[in-house]
Order: sequence, then structure tokens, then C-alpha cells
Amino acid sequence: MTVLRERNHIFKIKTNCAHTSFLSLRGKVYLLAALSLLLAAIFGCAGYTAKTNGVPPGALWSANMETGDLSQWFYPMTGPVGNFGGDIENSGNATAVASTDFAHSGRYSAKLTITTPDTPTSGVRLFRWDEAQKYPQLYYSVWYYFPQRHSPYLFWNVLQWKSKHLVSGVATSDPFFTLEVAASPTGEIFFYLRDDHTNTTFQQPAQNVMPIPIGRWFNVEAFYQCDASGAGRVAIWQDGTQLWDIQNVDTRYADGDCAWSVNNYSSGLTPATATIYIDDAAISTQRISSHGSAHSSNQESVCVSQQ
Repeated sequence: MTVLRERNHIFKIKTNCAHTSFLSLRGKVYLLAALSLLLAAIFGCAGYTAKTNGVPPGALWSANMETGDLSQWFYPMTGPVGNFGGDIENSGNATAVASTDFAHSGRYSAKLTITTPDTPTSGVRLFRWDEAQKYPQLYYSVWYYFPQRHSPYLFWNVLQWKSKHLVSGVATSDPFFTLEVAASPTGEIFFYLRDDHTNTTFQQPAQNVMPIPIGRWFNVEAFYQCDASGAGRVAIWQDGTQLWDIQNVDTRYADGDCAWSVNNYSSGLTPATATIYIDDAAISTQRISSHGSAHSSNQESVCVSQQ
């Protein structure tokens, strides 16, 4: 039994000297590639690579919902049977479906709808744990679309990491870090970060709060180091802008694991029914440049130990 506890491109070059120009361009590409490999060999990890329309570099798992359902979240299975590496958990008044209402790429995204409150919370949680159980340091990325603003009464959790361990022989799963939505007096909504394990809240600087955009896709990317010795790290970027880099913290139980989920989960919202969409989720050993098509691709890369 498991007890779940949660807070509440190819391009063409036209030139009169086509052969010479092509060789020159190709030579430059080869030289850059060789230099990249040399640096990787010397320093132990590859640098930042811009994302194409395919799978991000270093990706261990991704979900674009182009199967027309949410089966990618269960990979390597297509549902909650056998060795499935993730799950979809709905509670209260909540639904999760593939939808063609909006899409960041392709035709489909995941449509997450809740109606609040519902004795006492409603939540959709799209989980992945397979990757986090194999790699203690990973990058996580997802694209969000908020059609409208909502004001939470208490909390509105849209992303989290949990840790499961045994308590008196019973598997118990608790949130450690959660990405939450709050509303300002003017109605704008924005993120804050919570360390639920120590009941600590991390706000954005008051003079530089980055609002959540309404009616357009935006990206959230995170680095999470799963550690129980006080050496954990959590970094969050919104559309390539870093909001937090929290270091030297516990990010799991000493006898527990780590799991990541993308959520629409709250105890109360105004308006009471809230739908958000998510697309192009990915987990990688390298920094994911999923915002690169609209923003600068000059980002950092962190060497990831594969233990």
C-alpha cells in the first residue's frame, strides 16, 4: 500500500563560388565539431547544444503527446502495468487527456482540468520516477499554456519532486520541493518555490517578479540534484531566466527515492474550474534548450554524474 501525502534545419547557400564556399563552410563545421569533442574529452561533459525540433540532447525521456493520448508518461510501458516508469494520478474532481485545443508543437498537448475544492483538494499529477531513480542529477523541462488567470486560496501546485520511503512498513510519498502559483493584488500570477520538507518559501525579488504569461506558451526548466546529505540543489528557469538556485539542501529522504511530476493541483481557485495545458516535457542529463527557439541559446551546462 502506498500513502500519498501532499500539500495542500538544412539551409542552402547561394553563391557564385558554390564549391569553394561550401567547402569553407563544411570545414568550419568540422572544426567546431572537433573542438567540441576535444573539450568534452578534456572536461568530462559536453557543452550546451541548441534544441532542434527533435528530442533534446542528452534526453532520457520526453513526451509530446503526439500519440493522441498520455501513454508516453508510462514509458517503457503504455499504461500502469509491468515495469512502467511513470504514472497519471487524479484525485478529487480532476481529468487529464490529450487535446488539440492548443499545442506547443505538433497537434496535441496534455489538458489538465480541476474543479475546486473537492474534499478538500483536486489534482492532476503526471509522474516520472524511472529517470530520477537512475540518475541523481537531472534537468527537467516542460512547456505550459495558461488560458486564463486564477487566484488560489491557499496553494496551486504545478510542478513538484517527491520522495517515497517506508514508515512503519508502509510506503509513504511526500513532496520535497514544489513550484507554486500565487496571485498579486493586481491579478497577475507568478511562481514561488517551496521546500515542503522544511516548510520554507522562496519568493521572487519584489522589484523583479516575472509574471506567468496568459494565452501563450512558456517554458519552465529545472535542475534537481536528488540528495539526502544536505548537498542537494534545485534551480528553476522561466523562459530561460533563472528564478532560483537553491543549494545545500535535502531533496529526498535518507532511505527514500525521488520522483517528478507536472501538476494542476489545488485546494481552491477562483474561478473554481481551472484548465492548463502542458507539452514537450523532457528529462535530460544536459541543460535542455527547449526555450531556444524564442530566446538566446547561450546557456550553461552542468556535468551530470550517472550513478
